[in-house]
Amino acid sequence: MFVPDLDQFTPPPAGVIDDKTGQTTGPKAPAVWDDTSRAAAVAAAETAMTAYARPTVDANTWIEELTPLLTPKAAKDYNYLRNSTIPATQVTGPGVIVNDDSVYLAHVEVPTDAGTWTVMIVREYGDSPWLVERFAPPAGMH
Repeated sequence: MFVPDLDQFTPPPAGVIDDKTGQTTGPKAPAVWDDTSRAAAVAAAETAMTAYARPTVDANTWIEELTPLLTPKAAKDYNYLRNSTIPATQVTGPGVIVNDDSVYLAHVEVPTDAGTWTVMIVREYGDSPWLVERFAPPAGMH
């Protein structure tokens, strides 16, 4: 009986082949809440709020620098916002996760010079970056 030498064959790719690009992507890391995830969530919210709270920056510069930190839907929504109307001009303290019911969604409160804003951030997989879905102003502010 003939037994083929398996070492002469190229092993199948590990992961999934993307239909559009033909690229093989590895298995996606499951999302978990651990110290690294929490730190990344807070850092993403602080970075995004810092980029958001710039009412005096040129509008084109503002949206160009903010867009990579946003989900595609949020990028479309915030493209129509005039940053000159944002009352906050700087982050004044560390962010705090106030809702982590899902490993894919977190609400992070970020203090600014115009009150504490809630930054809703999401991620697709455990190794995906956290992206902003929404900036919510302090209660009573529109």
